[in-house]
Amino acid sequence: MQKDAVMGSHAEFWGKLRQDHLTGRVLARLSLVEHCLDVAGVFTVLVRLPLIRARLDAAAGRCLTEADLDRLGVLALLHDLGKTNLGFQDKPFDPRSRVGHIAPIQALYGEDDLCERLIAALTDLCEWADPPEVLESFLLAAWSHHGTPVRFDSTIRTGYDPKWWRPRDGRDPFAGIAELLHAARQTYPRAFAPDLVPLPDQPALQHRFAGLVMLADWLGSHDSFFPIDRAADFDRPRAARQAVRGVGLDAGAARLDLAGRPADFTHRFGFTPHPLQASIDALPPADPVHRLLVAEAETGSGKTEAALARFFHLFAAGAVDALYFALPTRVAARELYRRIRRYLRRAFPDPRVRPRAVLAVPRYARVGGIPVEKLLPPPGVRWDEDASQRRAERVWAAEHPKRFLAATVAVGTIDQALLSAVQTRHSHLRSVCLDRSLLVVDEVHASDPYMRYLLKGLLGHHLGLGGHALLLSATLGAAARTELVAAAAGVALAPPPLAAALAAPYPALTDLSGEPLRIAPVPAPGKPVRFSVRPLLDQPQALIPELAEALTAGARVLAVFNTVGRAVAFQRACEADPAIPAAALFRCAGVICPHHGRFAPTDREWLDQAVSARLGKGSAPGPLLLIGTQTLEQSLDLDADLLITDLCPADVLLQRVGRLHRHARERPAGFVQARCLVLVPDTATLEDLLDGRGTANRTAKSAGLGSVYEDLRTLELTRRMLAETPLVEIPADNRRLVEGATHPERLALLVGERWARHAVQVDGETLAKERAGFFVAAKYDKAFADENSPRPDDLPYWAATRLGLGTLRIPLSGSPLGPFGRPCPEITIPGHLLPGVTADETPTDLTPDPDGFRFTLAGVAFRYTRFGLEKEPDEPAH
Repeated sequence: MQKDAVMGSHAEFWGKLRQDHLTGRVLARLSLVEHCLDVAGVFTVLVRLPLIRARLDAAAGRCLTEADLDRLGVLALLHDLGKTNLGFQDKPFDPRSRVGHIAPIQALYGEDDLCERLIAALTDLCEWADPPEVLESFLLAAWSHHGTPVRFDSTIRTGYDPKWWRPRDGRDPFAGIAELLHAARQTYPRAFAPDLVPLPDQPALQHRFAGLVMLADWLGSHDSFFPIDRAADFDRPRAARQAVRGVGLDAGAARLDLAGRPADFTHRFGFTPHPLQASIDALPPADPVHRLLVAEAETGSGKTEAALARFFHLFAAGAVDALYFALPTRVAARELYRRIRRYLRRAFPDPRVRPRAVLAVPRYARVGGIPVEKLLPPPGVRWDEDASQRRAERVWAAEHPKRFLAATVAVGTIDQALLSAVQTRHSHLRSVCLDRSLLVVDEVHASDPYMRYLLKGLLGHHLGLGGHALLLSATLGAAARTELVAAAAGVALAPPPLAAALAAPYPALTDLSGEPLRIAPVPAPGKPVRFSVRPLLDQPQALIPELAEALTAGARVLAVFNTVGRAVAFQRACEADPAIPAAALFRCAGVICPHHGRFAPTDREWLDQAVSARLGKGSAPGPLLLIGTQTLEQSLDLDADLLITDLCPADVLLQRVGRLHRHARERPAGFVQARCLVLVPDTATLEDLLDGRGTANRTAKSAGLGSVYEDLRTLELTRRMLAETPLVEIPADNRRLVEGATHPERLALLVGERWARHAVQVDGETLAKERAGFFVAAKYDKAFADENSPRPDDLPYWAATRLGLGTLRIPLSGSPLGPFGRPCPEITIPGHLLPGVTADETPTDLTPDPDGFRFTLAGVAFRYTRFGLEKEPDEPAH
């Protein structure tokens, strides 16, 4: 390619380009110095925001001075030092060049003469750190701005040719480094003052710095805020302030507006608070013991509004700059998002300062209720006009899942929060954004040791830097509650004995002291639920005659199974039985179907809306049968008369029962009292499902017993309690049920050789999962230059799957029509259905079907119909 006049001299160092995608012609360029100053300018604004600075001080172990912050600004400016290598600089002139700007830095470590030149260039900076390795850690943190932590080793030889760092054709990469350092001296003179105290050598500060450089680089590289073809009088400091303020990272205007309005609960929400809401609303924002709160209360007690009330107080007081509401499922997040937006409009009536709420769910992201894709410009179109500039600011945090946590208010899944605490790309970016937030985790329970381990690590880190968290649960076992409080407080706490656990108040509010505080219950009658334990786990279709009677009486029936396979099988059985009226079967867009997680993203959103419309508040009466999985049990405002459920642990069962008699409405005859049919194995005890090693048999695992819910002891104790006391009062019996199924003293009551071996196996699996959690957890206590600090490019397959990242998103050519008549541009496939397969695979044999379509991926045949995604059954052998 010929040098373009816009490019300028070939000897100049460039930082950003705009090129014609067809011809490669350079249309505009920005010098490397100018780009690095842009990023450093954003960094400088970020670190002087009061809350971010407070978190940096906590990470540093002392108050950072202005000179400290300027030194960090210089190090941020050097984030693109690697772009001075000539291989990178030649890319506009050589379309074949693939030389990057981060990995090639390794060549500076591997060649003695180049290493000496680098040290000489950075001599002044070497005085900033004691020991010298601290400076290396900060530089590595800055060079990790693309999301993956880097570490260079002089003993490693790579394919990166050192020739790119040696002078050639009148150009010297180290002249480019000198230009960067000259700009740094001009911009940050305080950083180079003599006799300054060295930068703190705390690893936590290095990791906070890394995340902030990632954030600054993303903002400082956005052409809408920092145009490449800028005017000569471009005001960089003003642009940096506007960028940080525009995307919501500087929440000062919204805070002043909220602080100037009445702060009482009734004014902000429009109704008198329930006892839980009043208790949380009355807590002073500055009391450090309240930086963690665990709220346990029955479904319908207003935990969402209580969490928002806490956020409003903390936000107005400057204790937090943001809110992240973490839900267990995407369905729950989308459901709650609408409510959050409604309350934000009430609390911030002035739209000019109202925080924009982001639905932080990949493929479903929304800003202000509008899908992100509708706010983005068409491909190849730039943000140019003032209105477009404001729209760019509005949508910035939602453009990419890695930026979700940068929003002032975001509602998403727990996975997005946990990704800030594991070793995956951009975890540092997520973490520094979450530092600013009140972290609210809804539907906390104790069923998954791996996820609980990661949550404990997240809480310890978040609270350790001065953050705030609020955990919400219908009922949390004493052992799990104690673990979470201990992790957040950074102390060792022993769970209370069974008698004390049973005597703990309910509803309750627990802070960092660890003592549950009594809260008056919601002034409403309790909900009696009649449980009926049925030994029909292996033949749920035997319930169809009873189910038909319920539908004839006009009941709304919810059937929740532990696995997708069981839900689909029961759906097919009900459709095939003439006793079940077709008119009573749940429909989406007029099509009969179940509800579970294996639907295409476009269909899943429509399916969720249909569920809420048919079973939500104010929905039409009439008989209905909705069959699904755990996607129906959490955070959905659904109301049913009868629940059919597979056996599950007591805490999970209470979540499912929360869908019964949720709203005040007239009940059909025979269903004035809530009823729940629990499917259990046809055995005297679940011990009969264990083999001699204490492992659940295949039949049990196919129903989720010993697989989805691994500890059969909690399942057996749940079964026994329901059989012994079938009439349960909610919420009065919540504590009894959860402690009776999960407390260590209760688990010890199950005696027998197989139970003993199962206990050892469960404990071993729990330990293994905790070790797995330790393996993938972010090591924010390790220095960036620590040779023992792991640097995985991404999570291992098994860890990614546990966090919902193992799902394959496969584009579909031609966007075939799905079962509900909508185009499906992509299909999602759970990773466990195709272990080891990557999203790089291309589907073949894509053919339409009267009920959807079929395709093959990695040699495996699939069909996608109104029953969701299924593997094609193997053809019988001939």
